[in-house]
Amino acid sequence: MTSLFSVTLFLSALLLFSVQPMMGKMLLPVFGGAPAVWQTALVFFQAMLLGGYAYAHLTSRWMGPRSRVILHLLLLLAAGAFLPLSLDRLTITPTLTTTHQAWHLLVTLFQVVGLPFFILSSTSPLLQLWFSTTGHATARDPYYLSVASNFGSFVALLAFPLCVEPFLTLRSASLGWQIVYALLIPLILSCAARSGQWRRAALTPTKTRAGSPSVVGWRRRLRWIAFAAVPSSLMLGLTTFITTEVASIPLLGILPLALYLATFILAFAKRRLIPVRWLGHLLPYAALCLAFQIFTEATHPIAVIVVLHLIFFFLAALLCHSRLADDRPSSDSLTEFYLWMSVGGVLGGLFNALLAPVIFRVVVEYPLAIVLSCLFRHDRSIDVDRPKDRRLDLLIPLGVGLAMVGLIAWLEHLGWLEPYPRRVVLFGAGAVLSFLSIDRAVRFGLSLGMVFLSTATLDSLHGRTLDIERNFFGVSRVTLDPDGRSHRLVHGNTIHGRQNVKPTMSCEPLTYFHRAGPLGRIFRIHEDAAPTNRVAITGLGCGAIAGYARAGELWDYYEIDPAVIRIASDTNLFTFLRGCAPVPVRVIEGDARLRLREAEDSGYGLIIMDAFTSDSIPLHLLTREALALYLRKLAPGGILAMNISNRYLDLAPVVGALASDAGLAGYHWEDPFEEKDVGKEPSHWAVLAREASTVLRFSKDSRWRPLSEVSATRVWTDDYSNVLGAMKWSQGSE
Repeated sequence: MTSLFSVTLFLSALLLFSVQPMMGKMLLPVFGGAPAVWQTALVFFQAMLLGGYAYAHLTSRWMGPRSRVILHLLLLLAAGAFLPLSLDRLTITPTLTTTHQAWHLLVTLFQVVGLPFFILSSTSPLLQLWFSTTGHATARDPYYLSVASNFGSFVALLAFPLCVEPFLTLRSASLGWQIVYALLIPLILSCAARSGQWRRAALTPTKTRAGSPSVVGWRRRLRWIAFAAVPSSLMLGLTTFITTEVASIPLLGILPLALYLATFILAFAKRRLIPVRWLGHLLPYAALCLAFQIFTEATHPIAVIVVLHLIFFFLAALLCHSRLADDRPSSDSLTEFYLWMSVGGVLGGLFNALLAPVIFRVVVEYPLAIVLSCLFRHDRSIDVDRPKDRRLDLLIPLGVGLAMVGLIAWLEHLGWLEPYPRRVVLFGAGAVLSFLSIDRAVRFGLSLGMVFLSTATLDSLHGRTLDIERNFFGVSRVTLDPDGRSHRLVHGNTIHGRQNVKPTMSCEPLTYFHRAGPLGRIFRIHEDAAPTNRVAITGLGCGAIAGYARAGELWDYYEIDPAVIRIASDTNLFTFLRGCAPVPVRVIEGDARLRLREAEDSGYGLIIMDAFTSDSIPLHLLTREALALYLRKLAPGGILAMNISNRYLDLAPVVGALASDAGLAGYHWEDPFEEKDVGKEPSHWAVLAREASTVLRFSKDSRWRPLSEVSATRVWTDDYSNVLGAMKWSQGSE
């Protein structure tokens, strides 16, 4: 009997959590590859889980077993109306990406997968409740069955990027999902029959103690909510960090969620592998390592940084979930336990995805969740709660904060050390002060919080902040660099443009767009034989490419982020659009692919693809269908230029495969040279054209290499991409 229930729970969870990477891959193109897609989607799935758990709890209280099984069967069959899982039945318009993006995303998710996800999410608590009525030897503690459910979720999340994405299209994956869903329905009915749901007039769950006493008061419910909310908030904060600083792709977006599920498996297993006391002792050391990266704004080596974040998250989530497991009630309160646990998960997700972007201009919610998880180390065997100690738990962290602010002011007044070494020294002082309180959970957590808070008095490593805005697409800020020579546009930790403040040099394109780099060469060749006077650029940045504009030309920028449009148009920050370009520059708001459809066919002599989210290129701009759109808008004899600079993905083979598939001629130049004195950054560019003669002049420069020379790869389409195959396993210099 346990095998039947375990297999059913495993397959249900396999379906439930394979939906998430599938939806991520489907919807990232629609919403411009914004990392916030992951956060909002996770909140949607958590809300659906809450709905499923509420349904399981309420039907167990208000309906008889037979009626409940009939209702469940009807909902399982009704969910078939949502199949196959695809966007084909929806109308995708540019307004989805220009206003109320989070709301549009939530509605779209509900339209595509709402009912199937809702009904599948109720399977775990329902089947555990049914099992508790069977009289089986282990029925008095059905919580261990959740291990099978969480294991299925874990397998689903890892199987998608490793086994599904590299080999199958989304259409094929959706078909496989339908087949398993059809098999699941008779398995659920078999579980209902084996547990006697058809015969019983009312549930009679075993009331023998499964965990802690079954008395459930509001204080206990709030404790369940808190222990569930903090890991949820941590998970979303870590997901945002990874998808912003590495790449907004399913493989990386699901890593925190996979670890999150793994901690549930370990916490609710029959045998505890890692004692809670050990977690309480390990967590502060992991927190200090993580705080070093956040405080110093370190970005290299990215692999080590990501691993540090994952380790801390694993320890913190396992600590909270272990405390949840230790406090689980008897099986007669099982559905209520899962309900309040789900409430906590939703609250943590809502705080990160919807509330924090409104009340915080920078990412505060992630460090805050780190501090809260350290507070949950509290254990009577560690902390002795005497009145004097409780007062010191507040006074000592306050002293740490004042000491850090004073030390920051003193070192900046002295001008001692460069910004990064200075931050290292400052963090060392804060770490020592926090470490002195390591045996007091509350005192240590609050001290660490004061160290984080003190960074508000520090300039960024990119310089003094002149302007900052946070929205669905992330945090965009403009800084005056430390040497006072230029304004920088920074998204995440990646520079998206720079302008020299010296009037005589202010119109010179810098960074990846420098005249001495690949883009300078592209414009020189284009200007000699431009088929039309119209130019299109996807991705505005600070508008630096407009420094190449010539009188008589017509320039169109396509930009999805309204904050970037505002910043680039503000002449107090950047003057490329209004001051450098000798012609009016039109900025078209919305996703580039959706907006380009509206442009005149064969209208552009040069199209430049330069759309970035932090350091990652939205992948929907690198597919066969996207390339067909670009070619339709490109005039005969025109050039398509792509900025494929990326620290973590090697995109030359992807572009090479697209060129070969479309029968295009193409070259690429990976320029590794950085010249800080003139503001030049390393960059990697590719050029494509219908006729070889159009790009023949690139072949005369040895730095430009034919795309046909790069290793072959399968063509990416809207239905297929293999990001894992494009990863740089040794970090490049870009």
